[in-house]
Amino acid sequence: MHFEILVEGQAELTALSILMKHVLCDYGQPHTWKIHKHRGIGRIPDDPEGKPNKHDQTLLHNLPSKLRAYGQEGRDDVVVVLLVDLDDRPDCVLFKNNLVQLLDYCPQQPNALFRIAIEELEAWFLGDREALKQAYPDARQQILDAYVQDSQCGTWEKLAEAIYPGGLSALGKHGKRSVRILEQKRIWAKEICPLLDVQTNQSPSFIAFRDGVRRMAAI
Repeated sequence: MHFEILVEGQAELTALSILMKHVLCDYGQPHTWKIHKHRGIGRIPDDPEGKPNKHDQTLLHNLPSKLRAYGQEGRDDVVVVLLVDLDDRPDCVLFKNNLVQLLDYCPQQPNALFRIAIEELEAWFLGDREALKQAYPDARQQILDAYVQDSQCGTWEKLAEAIYPGGLSALGKHGKRSVRILEQKRIWAKEICPLLDVQTNQSPSFIAFRDGVRRMAAI
């Protein structure tokens, strides 16, 4: 099976470039994948059947047209995987339903898997405390102990408080889309993901991603 994986940005691309071989197999043995990063998550367009704005490179804005394009290829050996953050959306089920409903706008529906990191990708890193401590031996245990797995609590900020020298105030709370924050999130993915144990990770949203991909690989 071949997986076309759509993600928000560089941190997700970095993470999945490392994790996919552990979720499935070494590349090409037998499965393959390609990861496509975007310029943020964006929003689902008001008219999913319309032509996307070429100046808007966000993921959700372009998702309806991409799903249609993949469907038109008519390949049973391709799975489209969408990975997005829940962020501050209050209803994960509703958000996922809104994403799945975009398939209704596809004359030919592709094989598709929709997965949501709760609250953000960094929840996956916090799902393996041993790996986190191995990557960052000076991590602040009190902050890690206070984190409730996959809760909506400002996940990347919690991670920064736990592992960044000087905590969040030293990093600068400029918002998750600032250049400095995006680069730090990429660094965390690069340094933590090689150490993650995909079998024992405690993040429910990671487990849903892992098991969903494996299930689609068996189609």
